[in-house]
Amino acid sequence: MSQRREIETRLALYEDLSGILGAMRSFALAELRKVGKREAIQQQLVQNLSEALHDVAFALPPLEKPDHDIWLLFGSVRGFCGSFNEDVLHSWQEQADQQQPVILIGERLYDLLPENPMTFRVAGANGGLDAAATIERILPAIAELRRQHRGVPGLIACFRDEHGARSQRLLPPAEERPAAAGYPPCIFASIEATAAGIAEHYLFHQMLAILLRSIRVENHMRLMQMENALRHLDEGGDELMRQRNRLRQEEIVEEIELMTSGKTIAL
Repeated sequence: MSQRREIETRLALYEDLSGILGAMRSFALAELRKVGKREAIQQQLVQNLSEALHDVAFALPPLEKPDHDIWLLFGSVRGFCGSFNEDVLHSWQEQADQQQPVILIGERLYDLLPENPMTFRVAGANGGLDAAATIERILPAIAELRRQHRGVPGLIACFRDEHGARSQRLLPPAEERPAAAGYPPCIFASIEATAAGIAEHYLFHQMLAILLRSIRVENHMRLMQMENALRHLDEGGDELMRQRNRLRQEEIVEEIELMTSGKTIAL
């Protein structure tokens, strides 16, 4: 009897865990759908800004070769997303000079890399709704690292997408700038001020697009983790139910044997 009660206790625990994991799976699925829509819109915005920047790129200062790079590592705030954060960290370690400044975005990355003067920590985004606020926290961190380190800095983002962790250079841009535009835009402000403003907006929305993609992939990996865990719980629960039924059948047989032998059963 005690063994069957232990199994029933474990079954109750499995049921509670299934409820918790089911709620987490639903949350990840809802966030995945929301951020997917926002990401598609954000990608179109980045494309529009890229075209606008191309029209005024001739008015920007000439590109300089960076003396060093600032790395942005896009991690997660919450866990249960498999190797999401570890993949980003390993990709950065394979590509970057460890003496270069780095900005860790997302609290789950903090424990993976010890504090040192070259790292700057920025609170990450819980979801798509506060992604823009996260970029607003990243920009002052970049400015502070530029102030601390002499020379011309480059900017590289390291993040996780559908195919694994990868990096993307943000500054200086990889595209060649045209020497002059065929039809410069008709504007009231100076072309230099307009070009600088568009370049600033382009960088902001580039980072926002990367963050939204990172959040989408993070929630997709979390969804897969929850579904795998629920499947294992179901399989374990089925096995426990079989054990419970087998033990109950043995108890019934024992009770029948006691009855047929004429002995009194103690209740």
